[in-house]
Amino acid sequence: MWMLHWLPDSFLKYFILGMVFVGAGLFVLGLITKWVPLMGKHALVSRAVGLVLLLPGLYFWGGYGVEMEYRAAAEEWKAKIAEYEKKSQQANTEIETKIVTETKIVREDTLETKYLIEQLKDQIDKEGCEISPEVIDLYNEGITGRR
Repeated sequence: MWMLHWLPDSFLKYFILGMVFVGAGLFVLGLITKWVPLMGKHALVSRAVGLVLLLPGLYFWGGYGVEMEYRAAAEEWKAKIAEYEKKSQQANTEIETKIVTETKIVREDTLETKYLIEQLKDQIDKEGCEISPEVIDLYNEGITGRR
C-alpha cells in the first residue's frame, strides 16, 4: 500500500471497493450461471476471475484501513511536534531573557564592587597589605553577585 501513497485517498478507496464488489459479483454470478444452459460453460471462468479480484481486493481493503490509521497517527504526531516546537521557542525566549537579565545584574554588581574596592584601596594599603573581613566579604559579593 505504501507504493500507492501518491494516489488520492478517495480514488484508492473506490478502486479497492470496486475490486471487492466486482469480484464478489462475478463469483456469485458464476455460481448462479452454472445451471443456465448457454452460460454454464463460462461459470468456471466467472468464478475464477471473481476470486482473483475478490481475494486481493479484500487483502487491499485491510491494508487500506491500516494505511489510513498510520496516516492519521502521522498527522497527530505532526501536530504534536508543531505544538512542542512552539513551546520550545517560548521556553528559549524565556531562557534568553533570564540570561540577559542575570548578566546585566552581574555586570552592575561587578561595577559597584570595583567602585567599592577603589574606595577601600587606601585602607588596604595603610594596613600593611592585610585584608580586613569587610574587603573579603566585598570580594565574595563581587564574584557571586548581590541578590
